[in-house]
Amino acid sequence: MNSPGLILGYHGCDAKLARELVLGETKLRPSINGHDWLGEGIYFWSHDPTRAGEWAGSKPHQPAVIGAVTDVGRCLNLAERASVEWVGTAHTHLKKLLDDQGRADEMPVNQGGRRVLDNKVMETLHLLRAERNLPAFDTVIGYFAEGSPIYEGAELRHQNHLQICVRDHAAVLGYFLP
Repeated sequence: MNSPGLILGYHGCDAKLARELVLGETKLRPSINGHDWLGEGIYFWSHDPTRAGEWAGSKPHQPAVIGAVTDVGRCLNLAERASVEWVGTAHTHLKKLLDDQGRADEMPVNQGGRRVLDNKVMETLHLLRAERNLPAFDTVIGYFAEGSPIYEGAELRHQNHLQICVRDHAAVLGYFLP
């Protein structure tokens, strides 16, 4: 798990929250909704304030975008083979656990934008590391191909993005208004 160092990330939110973050009056709360694909944490669009703004604009508030400088630290980077292997091991462990308990039918399933299986696998990975006394990951980074093809026959999509999930808020060094 090599650290890519500092990353600029962007988070879509309400304008009032954006001001409070820049002034240091509050912190972002981690998402714990059970369907975010990288597990629990604070989500940022890497290097793309436009995508954060699109997301913020889809919510019923005065949309804004906040930037964050993040030191990814100990990072589960899904572009690295070792990280991918950890995730695969977590999936195998979760499946076996449910099978052994006679609860195989309770294996989560991803449906549309609700990545319940991915979330459960990621949280299982973090629990496995804790059980094995391995250090926790500060951040998780994943690349996602979303949206319609850019052109006919393309695998490249209009909403491709690199997403950062910050699990340890201390990794966020500061906020700024882009």
